[in-house]
Amino acid sequence: MKLAPANLERFRQLVLADPALHDQLRQSANRENFIALAVRLGAEHDCVFTADDVRAGLRDSRRAWLERWI
Repeated sequence: MKLAPANLERFRQLVLADPALHDQLRQSANRENFIALAVRLGAEHDCVFTADDVRAGLRDSRRAWLERWI
């Protein structure tokens, strides 16, 4: 799905701007619950992406964070 990365980024911006949405995601018990919740909440906010898109986004964000320190 070509639009998935753009939708994931749009959802990320929504989460950063909405403390209630942010809190919902922070309360996830583990990574897989977080991913499933992100996909569901994303769809509820018209940002359609898959669990694999979220995993890739998390991996890319972690890599970027680590590279800042190398």
